[in-house]
Amino acid sequence: MEQRLSQRQFQTQKLAMTQSLRQSLEILNFSTYELDSFLRDKQQENPWLKIRSKGPTLISPEMVLQIPDQTSYKDILYSQLIDFQLTDELTQLVKWLLDDLNEDGFLIDSLAEYGKWTNKPESLIKEAIDIIQQFEPIGIGAFSKQHALILQATYHEMSKQTIDIVKNHFDLLINRKWKELAKKMHISLEEIQQVADTLSEFSTSPLQLITEHKAAYIQPDACVLVEEEELNIIFYGHAFPKVHIDKSYMKTLPSQIDADVMTYMKQKSKEISNIDGQLQWRKSTLQRIIQEIVHRQQNYFIHGTQFLVPMTMTDVAELLELHESTVSRAVREKYLQTQTGVVSLKSFFSQPSTEDVSATHVKARIQSFIDHEEKDKPLSDQKIVDMLTKERIHLSRRVITKYRKQLLIVSSSKRKRFERKDS
Repeated sequence: MEQRLSQRQFQTQKLAMTQSLRQSLEILNFSTYELDSFLRDKQQENPWLKIRSKGPTLISPEMVLQIPDQTSYKDILYSQLIDFQLTDELTQLVKWLLDDLNEDGFLIDSLAEYGKWTNKPESLIKEAIDIIQQFEPIGIGAFSKQHALILQATYHEMSKQTIDIVKNHFDLLINRKWKELAKKMHISLEEIQQVADTLSEFSTSPLQLITEHKAAYIQPDACVLVEEEELNIIFYGHAFPKVHIDKSYMKTLPSQIDADVMTYMKQKSKEISNIDGQLQWRKSTLQRIIQEIVHRQQNYFIHGTQFLVPMTMTDVAELLELHESTVSRAVREKYLQTQTGVVSLKSFFSQPSTEDVSATHVKARIQSFIDHEEKDKPLSDQKIVDMLTKERIHLSRRVITKYRKQLLIVSSSKRKRFERKDS
């Protein structure tokens, strides 16, 4: 069959993530402290940029949670780039991928997807990911909990048998089908227990190893006041800064400016205008979300934490006509001052339970029960139902089973430990 070369035109739709849109999402994602650091850096780069905060400011020390070290996890990860001799392009790509890590420290998209977002070849993206996976704590940049354990087991030069179990029999291991696993590997249950004990010392959430020990400096973005069972929201000025052109700096310039300087000034002025627009969008989005949270959780703010009602990010996103990922970015490391203390916006969201009880609260109780159970006599789901009933939380065994699985906790029969007993 004769083969011929020909040209054809195809019309396709492709999402083009502009630099401006990327920066808008980045600014939305920033905590108050990160936003301030970002704007200070921009001020160093742009002599015309002036930062302005208006409105109520934070004056009460009770409204601040302070721990001395203010280093962010991004700073800790970025600092490790000095150990590698990278091109500017590869350095920027590594930073972009680090910014896309989820709360566990994992990358959530495929090479192909990252190629579409960055317009970079997959070979370069793979090279950047390989570099990230050499960062500490080991497991950063993995694609799953299993992958994180493989990276850690390999780094610590664990036995080929251990690595083989994680790579090829992970489901049997975590589901505690240990008899089947022992038969496949031709080893004893006690040896399987030793492998499981060793792996339990590794982290399936490597980013938490940084954030748990990272000191925080938290300023609430807003305050919810209760006055005669009426709620008022005060948005703090420090959380919603603006930028504008510094006119006093402009006065220091000579009256006659050459073309190159004029072009530079226009470029910097446009940059300031873009950033101010992005800050306004951040402010509008975050304030709308806070207002909706307060509206839905009125009883919580007036009567206490036991009145927290189920609310999902999807619910809020649909009501405010936003994407769920936009809500997720907006509430990240944002805080409210309440009459009971400073709370994160993220803590208001959960999956709904079958009754008017926060799923977050129920899951916390389930986790607590199991953390304190006797390892040779683990609690059944029905026993957990009975324990919750004593706390006036009435849920079915089916719901408890669902929540337990969402917490990645296996059934009681699989939690039972096999220990060698001294004779």
